[in-house]
Amino acid sequence: MPDVDHMYEAQGGGDAPNIGDFVWRPRYAKLWWAAVPIYWLGMAGSLRFSFLAQFYDSALAGFLTVFFFPPLVSLILGFGFLRKWLEAIPQSGEQSQAFDDSCFMSDRFGPSGMPCEFDPLDARSGALWVGNTLNPLNAGYINRAS
Repeated sequence: MPDVDHMYEAQGGGDAPNIGDFVWRPRYAKLWWAAVPIYWLGMAGSLRFSFLAQFYDSALAGFLTVFFFPPLVSLILGFGFLRKWLEAIPQSGEQSQAFDDSCFMSDRFGPSGMPCEFDPLDARSGALWVGNTLNPLNAGYINRAS
């Protein structure tokens, strides 16, 4: 498997962003990750201590449960990484030309310009085709349910 960092440099994209720089390194991320186990340990302690149970039964604790949910924390902190990673991907004109090829796209669309799977004028759309007797828009449609 090729090294991702060298692949970015070879393609002229510069250095690939490191996810740790976004998820672990900022001070707010460290504080947030440190607060997550404290919150969940407090919730486990609420089973034993009634004063904690009163707090964890409140509506505020419900909001804090979402705020300190570890997958959500990683998604929010990883958003900056995703943005930088997408910026670092090199843009190539050759890839966009491959999709503009008229031979490639000619069989993907039906007579009305819609994708062939959804075009009611194209027989490849199955039951959506106007000529299909299972289509309610067909003159020969028979309601078999009644």
